[in-house]
Amino acid sequence: MNIISLLTDFGSRGSHYVAAMKAVILNISPETKIIDLSHMVKPFSIIEGSYILKSNYSYFPKQTIFVVVIDPGVGSERGILALKTNDGYYFVGPDNGILTAALGDNIEKCTLVENDKYFHKPVSSTFHGRDIMSPVAAFISLKTPLKNIGPIINPKQVKMIDIPLEIKPNQRKIKCCIQYIDAFGNITTNIPLKKNRISNTDIHLSDKSRIKVTKNNSTFEGKYSSHFASVSKDSLLFLQGSTGYLEISINQANASKRLNISSGDIIKLQLE
Repeated sequence: MNIISLLTDFGSRGSHYVAAMKAVILNISPETKIIDLSHMVKPFSIIEGSYILKSNYSYFPKQTIFVVVIDPGVGSERGILALKTNDGYYFVGPDNGILTAALGDNIEKCTLVENDKYFHKPVSSTFHGRDIMSPVAAFISLKTPLKNIGPIINPKQVKMIDIPLEIKPNQRKIKCCIQYIDAFGNITTNIPLKKNRISNTDIHLSDKSRIKVTKNNSTFEGKYSSHFASVSKDSLLFLQGSTGYLEISINQANASKRLNISSGDIIKLQLE
């Protein structure tokens, strides 16, 4: 079965936009199964959208096609890409950095979407998700080769964005970016962890570790732990989240509101 997954920043009031995208897909490829990854990405947030994408796409079956519509530059000269990864997934989305932020160098083949034979017409200058990305994804699900959709380009030509992450192991200082805030107010940084060790460093965190977080002139301190219940209710803690990044939380309270931290913010950590 062909699967197409949709990721947008349309929100709860944009459900009719999502429905239109699904209708376009099903008119071209009626047997396709469509799965909503999320439509609640913070508006215009390439950082948050890329985090959701990279944290979830590999759970899907191989050959799944992801349509990514976090596209503040819609209607401009920015390109639209259709690409295949080395591990067998397909992505269609704007060339604004969101795909490279999610996939890194895991791109096998990349096409600049230009062949309007595969577009839904007339094409709206404000809704490329419906009129270009969705139909292109549908045709890919029908085994249309990427080379038919547009010219093959070198993945190194694709736009990159800089998401700050500076680690100073000797000083145990980190400057990082906030990728995501969930409904509970848990704060997800872009610091990758594996088995409680910060990736590509010798820094290992344990239940004896203390961490200070600073934003602007405010500093808060908490312990590192493997689970929420290790601290008392309303206490700050740091832990490795389910997506493999360092998270900042408050047990049974909203850390984002308490610390006044939002997705996209830059913060500093001091590891004790």
